[in-house]
Amino acid sequence: MEEGMQTYWWRISVTAGLDAAGRIEETLEVLGALAVTRTDAGDSPQFDGAVPDRPRWVLQSISGLFPPDTDIPTLKAQLMAVGGAGAAPVAEHFADQDWELSGRASFAPVRISDHLWVCPPWDRLPEAEDLVQVVITPGLAFGTGTHATTQLCLQQLGCQMLRGRTVLDWGCGSGVLAVAALLLGAGTATAVDLDPKALVASRENATLNGVNDTLSVCRPDEVSSHEQYDVVVANILAGTIMDLAPTLEHHLAPGGILILSGILVVQTDRVQAAFAQYNLSLSHREEWACLCGSRIAS
Repeated sequence: MEEGMQTYWWRISVTAGLDAAGRIEETLEVLGALAVTRTDAGDSPQFDGAVPDRPRWVLQSISGLFPPDTDIPTLKAQLMAVGGAGAAPVAEHFADQDWELSGRASFAPVRISDHLWVCPPWDRLPEAEDLVQVVITPGLAFGTGTHATTQLCLQQLGCQMLRGRTVLDWGCGSGVLAVAALLLGAGTATAVDLDPKALVASRENATLNGVNDTLSVCRPDEVSSHEQYDVVVANILAGTIMDLAPTLEHHLAPGGILILSGILVVQTDRVQAAFAQYNLSLSHREEWACLCGSRIAS
């Protein structure tokens, strides 16, 4: 970019009621928002002492920050489909600024289990012998640990015996799943994504966590057709997962574990049908699902 030129981002905002706000926030994240914020859009707050970190305002404004080349009409249509007839997304140019720093208050350590956390670099937990903390810089790729699908995949990875095993993370985003697998004991991991920003983010996060020597980062067409992995994880959208079923199966070693998310609970039957030769167990968080299992013995 030439010196003095101003970069603009897209800020997409939706005003919605309490019931729809969570769905809209998660949809913005899945669709690639660089940052998402929720603020009070009314004068009738509700307070939920049991879940102090989740906004309970009756009317909320949910905003997502997107790159300049975002397809805004398509994004608006997807948000309206999720938010219902009352959703009216507003798109505006947002001048370049240090949005990451200004939004730091939105990113705090996320507990996955007693021993596994995802933390931003500026808010790490004290070191402990039995603690694994995955340090992720919120940035240009999906996967900061806050989304339900990321948490579901991390929980499944935490349940596996990963010591010395090989892991393929297809649609890696920030690389959070591949990095977590390595910190949990995997021998090597390969992070794959079409988005160049995701590849950059994955490399940077691998360096932050000291696993850059055991993480390979590449585009889908750079994955060796002969390579198979002990664990294959894909946290992407259901339709893409079904399209990729032959590829994911091809790269899964005999006896390997398949972990799939980015799937709505209502979509699980169709995804399971695409992997009919696998015995997949279902876990879910709110409307999001994760399928995990291995090939059925013949």
